[in-house]
Amino acid sequence: SYERVLADPLIGHVVQNTAIWVFANVILTLLIGLAVGYFLSFNFVINRLLRASILIPWVLPGVVAVAAWQWMYHAELGVINDLLKRINLIDEGVAWLGEPGLVIYALVVVGVWRHLPFSALVISAAVQAIPSSLLEAATIDGANAWQRFRHVVLPALSYTMTIIGILTLIGSMNDLVTVWGSTRGGPANASEILSTYIYQTGFTSFRFGLSSALSVINFLLLLAASVSYLIVLRRTWRA
Repeated sequence: SYERVLADPLIGHVVQNTAIWVFANVILTLLIGLAVGYFLSFNFVINRLLRASILIPWVLPGVVAVAAWQWMYHAELGVINDLLKRINLIDEGVAWLGEPGLVIYALVVVGVWRHLPFSALVISAAVQAIPSSLLEAATIDGANAWQRFRHVVLPALSYTMTIIGILTLIGSMNDLVTVWGSTRGGPANASEILSTYIYQTGFTSFRFGLSSALSVINFLLLLAASVSYLIVLRRTWRA
């Protein structure tokens, strides 16, 4: 079965798509989550509403979220194309989920949108937990806003962001709903990732040997990520 994995002509393409999908989700979730979470940590009046509304992607069922994004990405009726036409960035609708060169990146946007609430709220709580005395001392020493963020806030968030990164990686590798519900790995396998390929080979093509071998490989990758998560958590156990 493992020889079939290596001999499969699609496996290289699937691995490449999986790497783009997982690492783009992790990096963008961390960067955007850091920006949004830092903003939410301030006591602005609007942040009370934002903290509640940002949970919408988190609480929505995956199937509902996918259906909503399918409509927004629609070439003719989608709100995204309509907006881009209004600001004269495009002349005709783009089939975001139908273009092989665009589809995986369009799906990354959906994945990041779904993971962002957790990242932003955890980072917001972590920023608020930083002792105000550290920020006050940095201000007294003449540090401006960027220097306080760079030398005080970011080092304090390193542990939190490591945890978020590992959990986002695990969640992205397990995310069958977003890709399968949107494109079923198409068009022409352009958005095929490991989880959808396992499902397709096993339950659509009935190639159970190949599907089982791929499942074991996926399990080992998730096990490695989970062990990394537990090793990082040892800091909490010692506390």
